[in-house]
Amino acid sequence: MKRLFLIGGSGFIGKNIVENLYRDYDIVVFDRFIDKEYFEQYTMVEKYEINLIEDSIDKNIEPPDYIINLASIVTADRDLDLFDDMISTNLKILMNLYKRFKDCKTLKLFIQFGTSEEYGCVPSPYKENMREYPDSPYALVKQLTVNTALMLYRNYSFPTMVVRPGNLFGKYQNINKFIPYVISSLKANKELNVTPCEQKRDFIYADDFVYCISKILENYNNVKGEILNVSSGESISLKEIIETLKTELNSCSKINYGAVPYRENEAMDLKCSIEKFETLTSCSVNFDTKQRLKDLAKQ
Repeated sequence: MKRLFLIGGSGFIGKNIVENLYRDYDIVVFDRFIDKEYFEQYTMVEKYEINLIEDSIDKNIEPPDYIINLASIVTADRDLDLFDDMISTNLKILMNLYKRFKDCKTLKLFIQFGTSEEYGCVPSPYKENMREYPDSPYALVKQLTVNTALMLYRNYSFPTMVVRPGNLFGKYQNINKFIPYVISSLKANKELNVTPCEQKRDFIYADDFVYCISKILENYNNVKGEILNVSSGESISLKEIIETLKTELNSCSKINYGAVPYRENEAMDLKCSIEKFETLTSCSVNFDTKQRLKDLAKQ
């Protein structure tokens, strides 16, 4: 089987990739911290604890056919003091991986993760050729790494492409993220203090996202040097999400809409165009976000 390296593969998305693709790829996970309890059920997956800011992947490890770089600090905080740590994590890891694998003869595709937040507060749907207006340190640093990754492709023929995910949700996600927080609160019948929740987001369930990633890997020759939005292509309001989950869980929680103010420069309708993804992968996307929410709530 083809070998797939997951950098930062012990986190939320990495675990979903392992769960969905371990039958199709020899997966190797590199992370600063390995969730040993989770990986007990996937003994066929190779695992290496490594700080990729400081250390390089052992050259004696059998080389990969594909690399997915998931390593990143993810935060909605807009504190400018975060820049140093985020640049150290995102850009240094990317450059260290490039130096390690630039001469790798087996490598067919290197997937670098961006974010749909790079587009900022411009009218959606967002298309990959649009000018970006990042509104947070996180989005700005992501844009820096995206441009660096594409520069490595253009100038040095490193087989890079960029995925810009929509708003991901699913199993193994941190409880402080919006959907896990809402589900756990509703299940406990706790009161929720939230914004007016009229803002819309383009959510994609982790299993559906991994399906799209598998199509990108299968079509690696078509996507090199490209940026691809990977999402549902539709937006849904946060209020609709809360009300859908509340009904599904038969919750008695009181929802205090407007108790929390919107963030400054809040994007009110974040929706991604997925036409380019569908064209380059010959894959038609039609995901049912509401049904996925209901399925997750039952788990």
